[in-house]
Amino acid sequence: MLLRFSKENMYTAAGFVLDSFATDQADFAAVAATDFNAAFATAAQAARQRIKGATGGALRTGGTAQTTGRLYENLQKLKPLLDRLDIRLGLLPAGSLTVAAKQFGLKTLRDRINARDAEAVSRALVVLAKAVADNQAALLSKGHTAADTAQLVALHAAIDADNAAQNTGFNANIGTTKVEDADYQALDAVLGKIMRTGRLLYKTNKQKRRQYEAASLLKRVQATRLGDEDAPAA
Repeated sequence: MLLRFSKENMYTAAGFVLDSFATDQADFAAVAATDFNAAFATAAQAARQRIKGATGGALRTGGTAQTTGRLYENLQKLKPLLDRLDIRLGLLPAGSLTVAAKQFGLKTLRDRINARDAEAVSRALVVLAKAVADNQAALLSKGHTAADTAQLVALHAAIDADNAAQNTGFNANIGTTKVEDADYQALDAVLGKIMRTGRLLYKTNKQKRRQYEAASLLKRVQATRLGDEDAPAA
């Protein structure tokens, strides 16, 4: 089952969701009182606490925070490279590529960069690298050189290295309690119920709606690790 957040991010993300839900519970109850009652709120908190032994709400600090900062800098450095590649793809005549331009995955890459999801960026860069390799001649005709490809490869390697180092630092701080996949799935189901309802409840209130959007929540989790935002309630 695909989770809304990675296991390492779920405890903190759930804290933000449940903090928002506690503030807005009256609004939720107004549309579905039996679904969003006090018992549900208690069960939701309990579902979060069941994974605490694995993640401990641990934050990446010290040297790992520095690594995280460098990681996000490198994610941002990808943007102008992707923009130039996008321009060149748009200049190629129809039929020049082995796959459609959208199969290079530039939109996915930009979305994942904005969400600060290094692991998803890395996966998308693998797709991009293959598309670029398969279309070298066509791209070269519009100015995409081996040096351009080398920049992408170098940033990909740096992102992977820092992401691995970040995970190692994080894992050194977490607890050793075994948490079953079912516990993550149970919490994910709770979060999905709250987040979907929250997005619909606050469809016309952009600020409130963002509190229930996965991309915005992930940014808050990453900011917490960098010390730019307070952690949610334990």
